[in-house]
Amino acid sequence: MIGVGVNPAAVDLEHELKRFAWKVDAGAEFAVTQPVFDPAQLERFLKRIEGTRIPVIAGIWPLVSLRNAEFLANEVPGVSVPDEVIARMRRASVRSKEHGTAEGIAIAREMFERVRRIVQGVQVSAPFGKVELALQVFDGLVGVPNESRKVGTA
Repeated sequence: MIGVGVNPAAVDLEHELKRFAWKVDAGAEFAVTQPVFDPAQLERFLKRIEGTRIPVIAGIWPLVSLRNAEFLANEVPGVSVPDEVIARMRRASVRSKEHGTAEGIAIAREMFERVRRIVQGVQVSAPFGKVELALQVFDGLVGVPNESRKVGTA
């Protein structure tokens, strides 16, 4: 299968939409988004691509710290981290490193819950190779089969 990347939070959304249509015309069979921290942005993007719709898999990134959130927001092109998410990470990180990581996982769970019904799949990243953090995103989610929690190798 041919998969492509797509950025629902692109600064120049019209350009991103044209690139997406080009990718579909070139044979793309599915798309994986940049990490989603603003589900409303993803919803708007999905409405705009209804005519050229291929399965879309939403990227989910469990933040591990305020520094991680700020780095993604300021240094990684194509990733949009809303001020509200940064503020949540700041409040949690003031308490402790563990509170910051727990808040990042909670935010990832919220993103998962909000997008899972509007996309055809969800891809949860293991930040910095920490697979256990990705797996924690699934803990307590209703309707997620246990098979989703297994670690596989590719």
